[in-house]
Amino acid sequence: PANSKLEIGLIGCGGRGTGAAMDCVKSSDNVEITAMGDLFGDRLDKSLAKLSREVDDKVTVTKDRSFKGFDAYEKVLGCDIDMVILATPPHFRPLQLRAAVEAGKHVFMEKPVAVDPVGVRSVIASARLAEEKGLAIVAGTQRRHQAHYLEIMKRIHNDAIGEIVSGQC
Repeated sequence: PANSKLEIGLIGCGGRGTGAAMDCVKSSDNVEITAMGDLFGDRLDKSLAKLSREVDDKVTVTKDRSFKGFDAYEKVLGCDIDMVILATPPHFRPLQLRAAVEAGKHVFMEKPVAVDPVGVRSVIASARLAEEKGLAIVAGTQRRHQAHYLEIMKRIHNDAIGEIVSGQC
């Protein structure tokens, strides 16, 4: 419903995770970060401080919903959240994606989604399970939103390849 909050969990609190969380909460009035986790406590603290400073009204993370350590992702997924942002190093994403889908969470994950064939197969299997459960998985694709890339694609779609090749754009 329009008046309900979308509760977000963040897993991976480095620069990219903090940035993705910031973009997420700025996207709508009804979005807030309610749980966070990272392997390292200092990254978690720094991210929480930055988010609190810049979008304080959108961050309701309490001590009992901020987690550190190798199992932080499991603890975030155990919280009552609607969606999770996966921004850990890509080696961990297939495992964390599977856990998120099994926990019934919608997922935004940074790219690359995997770094090896085993990981890719795991992501594909998780995507199938998510579809069965009616869950969404979205991967970060910033190029699809940057103005100059969109302009180039518009020109390509309008048969302006000759202009691009000749250097006239």
